[in-house]
Amino acid sequence: MALTKPRKIEALAGAGRFRLAVAAGVTIIQSGLVILAAGNARAAREGQGADNAAKAADAATYVAAGVALETVTGGAANGAVTVEVDRSRPYCFKNSAAGDAITAADIGRTAYIVDDETVAKTSPNSTRAKAGAIEDVTAEGVFVSIGKAAWA
Repeated sequence: MALTKPRKIEALAGAGRFRLAVAAGVTIIQSGLVILAAGNARAAREGQGADNAAKAADAATYVAAGVALETVTGGAANGAVTVEVDRSRPYCFKNSAAGDAITAADIGRTAYIVDDETVAKTSPNSTRAKAGAIEDVTAEGVFVSIGKAAWA
């Protein structure tokens, strides 16, 4: 039912910082984009340890979780190690190349994951995971609010 009067509301502690279970044998590098696949954190890049199936660029079902605040390598089992991620503010990622590069005209739209440091304008054949809303485009790169819905 919709509100009819003010109420007390709770928020998660940490203002956008979370600890997530890491997939077994996967290395996540500090400042890299982290995805969730089957409930476990993985780096959004190629070559993820013994399980090379976790490629965000090939899996539109993966969820962008945040930016890694530390470098970790998953243990022998899923969840044996955790990683702290942050998604409290927009982060700057490398822009994709050529026709898939993000421009100022794309602000407010969705950025798609290429790898753990690069985002793109499109998701060819709907195979890329959504990174989040494009907030700004500068000479440094593309600022993305990770996991946030596009606002344009």
